[in-house]
Amino acid sequence: MEKKYYFNPDYTIRKDGNRYLLYSRFMKKYDSDTTKTLIHPYHARLLSLFSAGCPVEQAANMIASDLSVTQEDAKKILAPWLSGEKFRIAINDSKVRIPKNVLVPSEYILDKSEIEEFSIPKSLAKDVDLSTKRLQIPYLMTFMLTNTCVTKCCYCYADTCTKVKNHLSTERIFEIIREAKHIGVYNIFLIGGEVFLHPDWELILKKLTDNGFGPDTISTKVPITPRIVKGLKESGYKGILQLSIDTLDPSIAIDTLLVNQCYISKVKQGVSLLEEAGITYRVETVLTKSTCTKENIDALYDLFKDKKHVKTWEIRTAMFSNQKSMDNFNSIKATISQLEGIFEYVENNIKNETKFTVTFPRTEIDKAYYSAEGGSSTFKGSKCSALNDHLFILPDGKCTICEQLYWNPNFIIGDLTNESISEVWNSEKANRLLNIKQECINKQSPCSSCKLFDDCFRINRNRCWTDVIKAYGADKWDFPDPRCKFAPKMNNNISYNA
Repeated sequence: MEKKYYFNPDYTIRKDGNRYLLYSRFMKKYDSDTTKTLIHPYHARLLSLFSAGCPVEQAANMIASDLSVTQEDAKKILAPWLSGEKFRIAINDSKVRIPKNVLVPSEYILDKSEIEEFSIPKSLAKDVDLSTKRLQIPYLMTFMLTNTCVTKCCYCYADTCTKVKNHLSTERIFEIIREAKHIGVYNIFLIGGEVFLHPDWELILKKLTDNGFGPDTISTKVPITPRIVKGLKESGYKGILQLSIDTLDPSIAIDTLLVNQCYISKVKQGVSLLEEAGITYRVETVLTKSTCTKENIDALYDLFKDKKHVKTWEIRTAMFSNQKSMDNFNSIKATISQLEGIFEYVENNIKNETKFTVTFPRTEIDKAYYSAEGGSSTFKGSKCSALNDHLFILPDGKCTICEQLYWNPNFIIGDLTNESISEVWNSEKANRLLNIKQECINKQSPCSSCKLFDDCFRINRNRCWTDVIKAYGADKWDFPDPRCKFAPKMNNNISYNA
């Protein structure tokens, strides 16, 4: 009997206008890539042929019929899909990325109940849009459960000052989770403030996991308690807990986090609880002038070096905060030489000795300001998801396009207390931002006359709205991203360079 191939159950497909989105599931089981890629509808059709398992000969016959080619040519078309290797397909001006093991032999499938048969009709359309990054349904959603914290970090970018009068009810959150599953949202994250300060965080986390969702990371500065350990275990949470620990020196913590004398001892007790419970966690340390010392790093390393369940230690730099002043940033930030010294020290004296991974992302100090010439598609750094595929839900149900924009009225696009996800995502306010006309841009902004306007505001939409506001002020939100070569000098120097 001829071997069957299956569409790898680690991947899924959903329709997105005249194209399809191929992406990996949150809870992967097989050898697969984490991917999110737009594909031509015929490629979706090809994959659907294998959704319930299909011999190569049979699939080749169907492809030959669809495309009016010989069976041998059809097999050549199939070959890269069956190879197990990742590859690219050039379509018009786009290059479609196909992940590894997207089609796998039948013996690869351990549990046939994971197979979901689906059918996609033949489409040979030539005008498929594979360039526009905006999806018709959010790919990711984030609930900001609360904007309250247990610390007042000197570098904090969160809006913890806005008083939330009416929080989104837990029952309404449950309804939104069910809707997200129904419409094909990939995953839902939880952040704060502090997630663990929401009275029903355990119930919400369990509802997420029961529906196949779950934040890959929950970050906290709350000292871990028995209740938190119990809630994490009972929820079935499969992600990782991130402990934000900048220092073990109580005097530095009091000065930079505005905590009490007992805070550090409670943090250490919390680490012991995680170790006893066998819960995997990671540590994040933010470097400021006060914490960017060998003594501070050594003390943290001494605490974690023999721990069994710490997975990674990320040491990163503080960023400029819209919630703080420029003077504050200048007073707390470490110098480039201090940072480079610590990175070198960790590299040479700690990194290779640890049982866990140590990273020091240089995101803030290596931002290539005033360098990109080809529009937002050429900006270095992570890609902006605002308006493209990510919906951010504030504690009161208001929806914005980015977690650092909070309740800025220019970017509130809807309210999930009384609207559906689809209604918010496709709202008049969202479309206003999506379809900004160049003639409406502030005449002081170089974007008002730039020939690259469409790339930055309509197609790739990779401007960092938050960095623009940080650099130029809230009233200049339509100025260039400071990575652009044509950006004017920043009003606030948000970089680490003088």
